[in-house]
Amino acid sequence: MTAKRWLGLLPFALAVGLFASPHELLAQSRQSGEPIRRTLTVGGAEREYFVYLPPGFDRNTTYWPLVVVGGGFLPARIVRQVGESRFDAIVIASSGPNGDVNATRFPAPGEGQVIQDVLKELRRDYRLRAKILLAGYSRGAQFAHRFALAFPGQVEAVAPLASGTWTTPEGTFLVEEIGEVKNARAFLSDASNASTVPARLNDLFNAEVAAVADSKAAAGARNVPFLVMCGTLDHRLPIAKEFVRSLEALGYRVAVEWPRTPHVCNDAACGAEFNAEFDRYSRMTVDFFQRVTRGR
Repeated sequence: MTAKRWLGLLPFALAVGLFASPHELLAQSRQSGEPIRRTLTVGGAEREYFVYLPPGFDRNTTYWPLVVVGGGFLPARIVRQVGESRFDAIVIASSGPNGDVNATRFPAPGEGQVIQDVLKELRRDYRLRAKILLAGYSRGAQFAHRFALAFPGQVEAVAPLASGTWTTPEGTFLVEEIGEVKNARAFLSDASNASTVPARLNDLFNAEVAAVADSKAAAGARNVPFLVMCGTLDHRLPIAKEFVRSLEALGYRVAVEWPRTPHVCNDAACGAEFNAEFDRYSRMTVDFFQRVTRGR
C-alpha cells in the first residue's frame, strides 16, 4: 500500500502532531504494530477498511468493536489510547468511497449499511459484542452522530467530535457559521444557497443529501450516551453547544469537553502548541467508552 493511501484512508500510526508526514506515519505504525487491511465488495466496487487488534489480543476474549469513521488524526490516537488503557476493544476504521465526501457525513443512503456489512464480516473472525462504540472527528463526527440517532439499537455509545453540521434528534439542521437551518430540505435543494456556507460544505447541496439532512432520531435513540467535544478556538463550537442543548432538552445522557484547539493544525508550530490538547480527543473518548461499558 502506498504512503498516500495510508495518509488519506487511515493513518493508524502514532501521530506526533495533528498531521504527520506519510513516511512518519508508516514508520510509527511499524513500531506500534501493523493494522490488518481487509476488503469487501459493495455495489460491485472493492472497499477497504482496517482492523487494529489490541496488545495481548486473545481470540477467546470478547471485545468491543470501536468504529472510527474518517481519517485525520483521530484513528491513530484512538489506537494508541486503547493500547495504553488496556481497553478490551478492537478498533475498526473505515472511510467513505473516494470522491464522495457525503459518504462520511451521512449513513443514508447506503453508507450506514457498509458499516454493518463490515461488522457482519468481522464477527465471523472475532468475538465482538453486539453493539458498537462509534467515534469520528469533523466529517466523521457528522456520520457518527447521525448513525447513532438512526440505528440506536446497534450503538452502545457515540463520540462525535467537532462536527461541521449536526442533525438534532428532532430533525433540526445545524451548520457551522450559520447555525440553525429552518428547512434543511429546501435550503440544500437550492444551489444558490451554497455561497452562504463555508466552501468546504458546498458538496451538501444536492438532492440526495437534502432528502436525509433533517431526519429525526429513531425510537430508542435517547438510550445512547453521547460525548460531544469541540475546540474552544474552533469556529464550529457554537453549533456543537447548540447540539448539546438539543440533547439535554430531550433527556439524553451527554458528556462534553471543550479542549483549547483550533479545528486543524497544518504546521509544526501549531502542532507543538496544541498537540497535548488534541490528545484530549482520543483520551476523553476512550475514557468515556470505558466508563459507559464498565461492568457490561
